[in-house]
Amino acid sequence: MEVARHIQQEEEDVLEQGNRPGAVAKPETNKGFEYSAHAAKVLGALWLIVALVVAVPSVGTSVVNARMIEDLNMDRAVFGMGFGIFVMMMGFQGPVVAVLIRKFGYRATVTFGCLVLLAGSLAMATFVHTGWQYAVAFGFLVGTGVCLAGMLPAQTVVTNWFHVRRALAVSVVFSAVEVGGFFSPPALEKLIAISDGNWRMAWWVIAGFAVVAIVVAWTMLNERHVASAIAENPTSLAARDRGNVFKSTTHWTLKEAVRTRAYWLILIYMSVAGVAWVFLLAHGAVHLQDIGYSSAEAANAVAIIIVASFVGNMTAGLLGDRISPSVIAAVSMALVAVAFCMVVRPEGFVGILMYALPAGIGYGASQVCVMALLGNYFGKGSFSTILGSMMPVSTLCAAVGAGSAGAVFDQTGTYGWMFIIVTVLCVIALLAILAASPPHSHRRREESSVNAIAAE
Repeated sequence: MEVARHIQQEEEDVLEQGNRPGAVAKPETNKGFEYSAHAAKVLGALWLIVALVVAVPSVGTSVVNARMIEDLNMDRAVFGMGFGIFVMMMGFQGPVVAVLIRKFGYRATVTFGCLVLLAGSLAMATFVHTGWQYAVAFGFLVGTGVCLAGMLPAQTVVTNWFHVRRALAVSVVFSAVEVGGFFSPPALEKLIAISDGNWRMAWWVIAGFAVVAIVVAWTMLNERHVASAIAENPTSLAARDRGNVFKSTTHWTLKEAVRTRAYWLILIYMSVAGVAWVFLLAHGAVHLQDIGYSSAEAANAVAIIIVASFVGNMTAGLLGDRISPSVIAAVSMALVAVAFCMVVRPEGFVGILMYALPAGIGYGASQVCVMALLGNYFGKGSFSTILGSMMPVSTLCAAVGAGSAGAVFDQTGTYGWMFIIVTVLCVIALLAILAASPPHSHRRREESSVNAIAAE
């Protein structure tokens, strides 16, 4: 916290000097930390950690678990319970992660998370032979490790360290999940194949990845060094003046944030986006097979969605510091709504593209916009606490939505009603995010100009 206050004071001193009559801005050739090679190295390290401890354990293990079920003759209900615990651990421990980051910092929190992930991976690689052992090792330990070492810590430091290029930095970190999620399943499947079907080899690799992540965090992400680099080379005023995106200079507490309309409208949007995404991942491929597509074609549709998500992610990152993320988020949710209309009965490969592309682009962009909006509206000081408070709610909504979709199908024999319900929810989320205007603090009068970033 002392480091954060130091950075904030340095920023205010630089801005005060820049606003004095006759003050001369730094030359355009040195725009500051966020345009420097040091910033690129920081983002690269964060990207690698997220890819190793989030993408591979959460997405790549889909092929590993499929082999495990067959080898151990595991009951599907028990397997589903273990995966459900994994999802719940990733979302419901958000407040815990926020407390750890605030008290111990990024590196200590990530290290602890990687050690938990290491323990879970070693358990999966050695003595897991029953359903309850799988539920504990994968569901509880791996899920907890992914949560503690993954997206929330990474997005917290991105919000703290990047201001002018915040949306772009967020999108870069998010892209690790999509890139890792695209390449890790076939890579792990090939590893298992050359290991004579030994799925436990994949978990030894994941355990090694956890160790690599710890090394990267401690060698490349020294928080004090980054803070000093930001203070010594602040982003120039010329760079700050570009764009018309609101970025608050007030650091809100959670108690203050929950009293604003923006907090609840963003939470609605975040929850609906989670419901739509989990529904597509859990039931989209099954639906395609129900209406006559092969399993290979259904798998290709999932791959297209992941690639499109990367495109949406990076597009939102490139635009989100010049165009209000709330506008981009609204367009993103409109694309998701279109996807749910098109997936009802797609025709041929073109039909798959017409639903998979808007679904992926829309969801990928929506995630960047949510993170950028939280940082822009409520400041960097309480970002982890505010996001952590939202994660349990959005995760629960996504889990309930996926379960409800299965129940509706069992009763009606079709996903038709669920497509309609999710489409309506997307429209509601679109309207909510458009109504989520920047909140106004009673503690500090902020810039009335839409370009409040110039005051940061």
